[in-house]
Amino acid sequence: MADLNELDRELLDRKWSAKLREKWAADGEELRWLVLPEQGYVGSTVSGRTSVPHEPLNDVEPSHVDRTGWPLPSDLVTSGRYLGDEWADDPSIMWWAVADDPGRAAVRFGDHLTAVVGEAFLVLSSERLAVVVEQGKVGSRRPEQPGASSGWFGKVRSAAAQVQQAAEGIAALKDAKHPHSYFEVPISQVRGVRFAPMGRNIPRAAFLRIDFADGSALFARHYEAEADAAKSAGSG
Repeated sequence: MADLNELDRELLDRKWSAKLREKWAADGEELRWLVLPEQGYVGSTVSGRTSVPHEPLNDVEPSHVDRTGWPLPSDLVTSGRYLGDEWADDPSIMWWAVADDPGRAAVRFGDHLTAVVGEAFLVLSSERLAVVVEQGKVGSRRPEQPGASSGWFGKVRSAAAQVQQAAEGIAALKDAKHPHSYFEVPISQVRGVRFAPMGRNIPRAAFLRIDFADGSALFARHYEAEADAAKSAGSG
């Protein structure tokens, strides 16, 4: 979605805002903002070690999203030779997690964003912060059926199983586009959200900085970062 123009971004934002309010938010839960999916990578600095692209350090739910063939970040970034926050000047970096331990919240967000790269929405509500994807993008695939038993009863059982699977498949297709929390934390774990201009380019890259109660931080490249940071009042 990196090539969407401003109008298309606004239309997609409105579409998903409405979908989240209808299919995801609980009664009384207020949607504050969402970051749209982008074609780009997660980077991380965990316990002083930089990893670009980031590879999950914790268990994540299985994903049906394939690895991308997008160009990798520059050698300057992947080698760690950048200074300060120069990684933000590489347009292929969309997210960056910073933590002193792999189990911190920012790293777990980075893990899940990596697993559904290009498909993930980051959503803040009055109750939680979540990585949201379409329901059909995640979850265990149905295991292959073992070889059918020989004989008439085996064939009957096999046919019944196929009918049931077909019915379940039709129901699943109806829900496949529904928003699903791939990973989330309660708002009490979010210490604050603020606008964070990053990098050395002029103008500087617009990021949201999300600070967690455990001391970790997640940076999200976002074209509406300044405006949405102002909507985050009361988080944490």
